[in-house]
Amino acid sequence: MSMTHVSRRVVRLIQGLTLGAAMVALLAAGALEAGTPPAPKATFVKGEVTAGPVGGTLAKVKRGTVIAAGSTVKTGEGARAELTFPDGSVVRIGPSSEIKLEAAAFDGKTKTVKVEAEVVGGQAWAKVATLVGDDAQFKVKTQNAVAGVRGTVFRINVEQDEATVVKVYNGSVAVGGAPAFLGSTDSEACKANPIKCNRKEIAPPMQEVSVKEFEHILGTMMQIRVGAGGVKEAAPAAFTAEEDAAAEPEWVRWNSERDAGKSKEKSD
Repeated sequence: MSMTHVSRRVVRLIQGLTLGAAMVALLAAGALEAGTPPAPKATFVKGEVTAGPVGGTLAKVKRGTVIAAGSTVKTGEGARAELTFPDGSVVRIGPSSEIKLEAAAFDGKTKTVKVEAEVVGGQAWAKVATLVGDDAQFKVKTQNAVAGVRGTVFRINVEQDEATVVKVYNGSVAVGGAPAFLGSTDSEACKANPIKCNRKEIAPPMQEVSVKEFEHILGTMMQIRVGAGGVKEAAPAAFTAEEDAAAEPEWVRWNSERDAGKSKEKSD
């Protein structure tokens, strides 16, 4: 067999491999555009951080670990973690905290993201990219409050007395209780649907109360505290950066630096 013939076979083999790789890439891209729900990745890990199926065995989380929907993430004392979603949104988990990632989906074609997470205990800080599309949603909840956003920076604390504190740093967040602030007594129904079950009756003509009328909309540098029973303890109030930094200096400083891209701390 001549060297020229061998060379031609090698060229055809390389061309075939290249075409195959290209087809695989196109199929993967097509799957993403069709609505495959990529999960967030851990982009920062410090200290003891574990994750796994809710109620299942938890494994150590490293930088780059994929956190699938249906997972719980726990941090040890002094530990922290950052999860980054495909649209660039970020959720950070504070020390001695636990969150459940109940839903996470991203449509590469429409750029629509749907995220729902529950802060079981401790602290969470979210920097949410501007949501695209009417079906997009990004919700972070606790056992007694729900925060829905459309592009903002905010955080949620679950306090020792099980109260929920929501603080907004930029943008706006719609906060409703579970049961919400309008006095429903059917707490189980409210937990299942904390928005609809708390819509109040109004005088004729009978017109359904809109979202803006029954949810508190927190703007930039506003906060609210919701008690353990889903009862608003006080009206939304303003807070200052100085007050916030004084209350939890390390947590606020680290998140602020990460948001601004100025953090020099390296992940484990």
